[in-house]
Amino acid sequence: MASSSVRSLFSRAAPKATKEAAKKVSSPPATQTRSLATTADVPTGAGFWDAVKARRTYYNLQNKSSVSDARLEEIVAEALKYGPSAFNIQSTRAVLVLGDKHKQVWDVIYDSHKPNMGDEAAQKAQKEKFDAVYRGGYATICFFEDTVTTDKFLETMPFLKGKFPLWTANTAGIAQYIVWAGLAAEGMGANLQHYSQFHDDNQAAINKFLGVPESWVGTAQMVVGVPSDRGAPGAPEFPKTWNPTSDKLKVVQ
Repeated sequence: MASSSVRSLFSRAAPKATKEAAKKVSSPPATQTRSLATTADVPTGAGFWDAVKARRTYYNLQNKSSVSDARLEEIVAEALKYGPSAFNIQSTRAVLVLGDKHKQVWDVIYDSHKPNMGDEAAQKAQKEKFDAVYRGGYATICFFEDTVTTDKFLETMPFLKGKFPLWTANTAGIAQYIVWAGLAAEGMGANLQHYSQFHDDNQAAINKFLGVPESWVGTAQMVVGVPSDRGAPGAPEFPKTWNPTSDKLKVVQ
């Protein structure tokens, strides 16, 4: 079971960190700052698009944070609060895993996933990956969708049952993206994993370790930390490319 250090994001209001704290690679004392939802002191559109463009997948993360733990919690909490959901059912859940528990959750995932990895050589390679890419980061954010919430709503509209898997996937993805972009705006990197979906044993092990209900179905695990320069997106060995917009966008007037 999870210790009291693994805190629920739904039971308490998060304190806020100063803007100066965001410039330090540490966990500074938390004081008041503006909410993510307050944009009066940000040029129209600039902050949002800067965050969108800065977001990347970083696999080489340091065990460091550019913001306080309280600020990390606030980013996740506000993403859950302001992210849209079908019929506003607010089914997305998350657990911010910090400190030793962050490393331990990846030990739990590795052990539960080991039977799916193949022979001993493959297991060794995966262990090295888990240690460097996942355990080596600063924190993990585990995302879930609460089936009790969706099932309760579907009692009132059972004819929508076939639609909800797609709609809750949209809800989950939006929340994850808000967090990811919000972290990028603070100088943090992240990578998104989906080990809970590989096998029911993985899902059960994660839920048991975090002490969350079985009704919370895992959708993703986001590893976060300060990116290292090695193998960073945009580096010569990892150029960022885009397919032509004309292949992806159609305008009808």
